[in-house]
Amino acid sequence: MRYSLQILIVMLICVINLSGQNNNRDTLYLDLRKAVELTLKNNPDLKRVKMNEKILKTQIDAAYSAFYPKISGTLGYTDNFSLPVQLLPGAMFGQEGQIPVKFGVRHGTSAGIEVNQTLFNGKSIAIVSKLGISEDIYNLQTLSKIEDLVYNVIQLYIQHQITIEQREIVLSNYEKIEYLVKIAQAQYDNGILKKLDVDQLKVNRTNVGSELTNINIASAQQINVFRFYLDLENDQPISLTEKLNDSDKFPLSNTILLEENLDYRLLKQQIELNKKDRNVIKSDFLPTLSAFARYNYTGQSNEFNFTNDKYSDFKSGVWGLNLSIPIFDGFRTKIQLQENKLILEQLELSKKNLKNAANLEYENAKIKMEQYEISILTQQDNMKLAQELYEITKISYHEGVAPLTDLLNAETSLNEAQSMYITALLNYKLAELEHLKVSGKLVQLINSNNN
Repeated sequence: MRYSLQILIVMLICVINLSGQNNNRDTLYLDLRKAVELTLKNNPDLKRVKMNEKILKTQIDAAYSAFYPKISGTLGYTDNFSLPVQLLPGAMFGQEGQIPVKFGVRHGTSAGIEVNQTLFNGKSIAIVSKLGISEDIYNLQTLSKIEDLVYNVIQLYIQHQITIEQREIVLSNYEKIEYLVKIAQAQYDNGILKKLDVDQLKVNRTNVGSELTNINIASAQQINVFRFYLDLENDQPISLTEKLNDSDKFPLSNTILLEENLDYRLLKQQIELNKKDRNVIKSDFLPTLSAFARYNYTGQSNEFNFTNDKYSDFKSGVWGLNLSIPIFDGFRTKIQLQENKLILEQLELSKKNLKNAANLEYENAKIKMEQYEISILTQQDNMKLAQELYEITKISYHEGVAPLTDLLNAETSLNEAQSMYITALLNYKLAELEHLKVSGKLVQLINSNNN
C-alpha cells in the first residue's frame, strides 16, 4: 500500500511539473478554431513572410518613380585667389615684348536647375508589369505559409486529443492493476499467493505508471509547441477544450481541386513571371525618349561684394529631347532570350509533373483513409474481445482456476489492442487531414474564412 502511494505521488509531481502552469496567469482555453485563429494572428514567422508583401510594394513604388520627372539644383561659389597668367604679345596692346596678363575674375557664383522627364522607356514599363506578377507570387507564398500553419496546428491538436484519449485508457489500466495488486497482497498476507506473483503484479503496475508518465511528458511537450505557434510566454497555462469525440468530420472534397493547390498555382505564376521576364529582355531593343530643361545663372566679381558696380551676372537656358537607340549589344539580348525559353520549358515540365504528383497524393490519401477507417473498426472489435478475455481471465484467476501468467498475458493482449486502436485512430485522423490538404479543400476553406 505504501509502495502504491509512492507511485501515485511521483505521478502527481510529474503532472504538476510538466503542466508548467502559473497561478498568476489566467488559463487560455482553446478549441480548434480559436487555436488556429490565434496562431494566424500571433505567429511571428507568418508576420515575417507577410513583410515580403510590404517590401514588394516599396519596390513597385520605386519602379513607378521612373515615370516621374527628376529635378536637380546646383549652387556654387569659387574663389580664384591666384588667377592664371598668360604671356601675350605686347603689340596687341601697343607695347613691345611680351606682357603677362591675368585671365578671369577672383570671385564667382553659379546656380542652376535641371529637369529630366522620361517620355518613353520600354524597359521600365516591362519591369512594372513584371512586378505585378511578383506581387501575386508573394501573396501565394503568404497563403502557403498560412496553409502550413493551419495544417500543423490541426495536426498538433489531433495528436493532443489522441494523447488525452490514450491517457484515459492507461489511467484505467493503472486502476485495474492497482486493484489486482491490492487483492494479491491480501492473498499473499493470508498465505494463498506466492510473493513472486505479487512482485510480478507490482512490476506491471510500475510499467503502467511509467507509461502514464511518458504520456504526461508528451502532453506537456505538445502544449509547449502550441505556445511556440501562438507566440506565448513559457508559463502561459493552456487548456485544449475540444475532445476527440467532439470533433466534427473535416469537410472533405470528393474530387481534387487542382486550382486550389498552392504549389501548382505558384508554378503557374512563375510561368507568367517568366513571360514577363521575356518582355523585359526584349525591351532592350526599344529606344528611350526623354526631355530635359536647364536654366543656369552665373555671377563674377573681383571683390567679395556682389552688389557693387563691378559685379556682372549672366543667365542661360536650354531645353531639348534625347533619343537613345540600341544598335548592337554583342548578342547579349539574344542569349538572354534563349535562356529564358529554356527556363520556360523547365517550368512547363515541372507543372506537368506537379499535376501528376498532386493526383497521386490525392489517390493515396483516399486509400489511406479507407484502410485506416477499416482498421479502426477492426481494432474496436479486437479491443472489445481483448477486454472480455481479460475480464474472464481475471475472474478465473480470482477463483484459482487460471494461473497468474494467463492473467498477465490477457492484460498484455488488452494493452496491445488498446495501443493498436489508438494508433489506428491517430492514423485515420491524420490521413483525413492530409486528404483535406492535398485535395485543395484546406486552402479553399482558408480563403472562404478570409473573405
